[in-house]
Amino acid sequence: MDPKESSPLLALSCLIEDLRITAILCKKTYDTIRKYADAPELAKAVHPEQTNITLHVKRLKLIQMEINEVAEKRNASAVPFGLPRKLKKGSERDLWLIAKAQQVIYQKLPMYKVALEIATHLNLTQSTSLISQTIEENEATCTWLRRILSRILNGETIIPIDNNV
Repeated sequence: MDPKESSPLLALSCLIEDLRITAILCKKTYDTIRKYADAPELAKAVHPEQTNITLHVKRLKLIQMEINEVAEKRNASAVPFGLPRKLKKGSERDLWLIAKAQQVIYQKLPMYKVALEIATHLNLTQSTSLISQTIEENEATCTWLRRILSRILNGETIIPIDNNV
C-alpha cells in the first residue's frame, strides 16, 4: 500500500485527532497531579515546561493542517468527522484499530511497571512473577501489532478472519 493513498491519510487524520484529544486530557491530568503532588520532584516532572505538552498539542494541529492540505490536493477526505464510522472496512480501519489497541496497552504498561517495582520492593515473589508475566505478554502483543502494521503498510496480503469459526 502506498502510504500516501487516501486510505492511510484518513486513518492518520483520525489518529492525530485522537492524539490531540488525548494530549489535552493529559495536560489536565498533569495539572491535577501537580496540584496534589506531595513531592516537589513529581510536580516538576509533570510541569508543562518539562513535558512540553502544550507544544505537543500545537504540533498535532500543524500535522492535521498538513494532512488537510494533502487531502485537498487529492480531492480526498481527511477530516475525521465521526472518526471510526468514516473508516472503511479493511486496511483503513485496521490501521486505526492497531493504534487503539496499542493505546490501551501503553496506558496499562506504566501502571504494571510501577506495580512491579513496588511488588519487588516488598519482596512479593508471586506478585512480582505474575506482574512480570503480564508485562511480557503486553509487550509481545505490541510487537505483533507492529508487525501487522508494517505488513499492512507494505501492501502484504493479510488473510481475513472467518467470523463464523
